[in-house]
Amino acid sequence: MISLNKTTLVAACFIAGVSTSAVAIENQKTMCTHGGQSRVIEVVYSTDNNVPCEVQYTKAEGTKTLWSAQNKVGYCENKAAEFVAKQEGWGWSCELVSAKEETAAQ
Repeated sequence: MISLNKTTLVAACFIAGVSTSAVAIENQKTMCTHGGQSRVIEVVYSTDNNVPCEVQYTKAEGTKTLWSAQNKVGYCENKAAEFVAKQEGWGWSCELVSAKEETAAQ
């Protein structure tokens, strides 16, 4: 039986959401909430490829770029997944949000 830890599972979800087709790659956004506060951890792609990419972290004070990659495919997705797991370890509830869900909520 194969067992995956939470970080590996989240990273796999991020990577599974990334396509290498000619269609623009959709940013990967995770919303985390705790005690009425919210945080956003997002993998942002600046082209139609998996790199370059950035991991952006948004909270009430603003947005910061935590990590970036110019040519290492999967780096941003893995760093974001590790950070999501860390947030959950601190008691935050995190959920991957698709662009379709965001559009429907607006």
